[in-house]
Amino acid sequence: GGHFNPAVTLAVVTSSRGKCSSRDGTAYAVTQVLAGFAAGLLTRLFHIAGPNGKTAYRLAPGAHYGLMDAGLSEFFFTFVLAYVVLAVATTTPVPGTYKTKQNFQFALCIGSCVT
Repeated sequence: GGHFNPAVTLAVVTSSRGKCSSRDGTAYAVTQVLAGFAAGLLTRLFHIAGPNGKTAYRLAPGAHYGLMDAGLSEFFFTFVLAYVVLAVATTTPVPGTYKTKQNFQFALCIGSCVT
């Protein structure tokens, strides 16, 4: 499966379901963080080259919200995503219930948490 979020990778590794080893999980998480950093730098380069390159956009919670509100929201929705991934993508179906091990409903559930 795809590992795109370090928190979800941590959940899969610590679930003890044998879906991802500690070694692979560490490699995935380091890669995810480095890729996020590289994406931020690339976005910054595109921004500087654009027509509003001199304008700085501050990354902060919206009006009437603080860092605690943003942090709690991030924690809650990351928990929901990790829970859904653990519930649908790391479980083994009962033999005979599915014709294949891969089921599109798994992607639908996980995608619904992200959007």
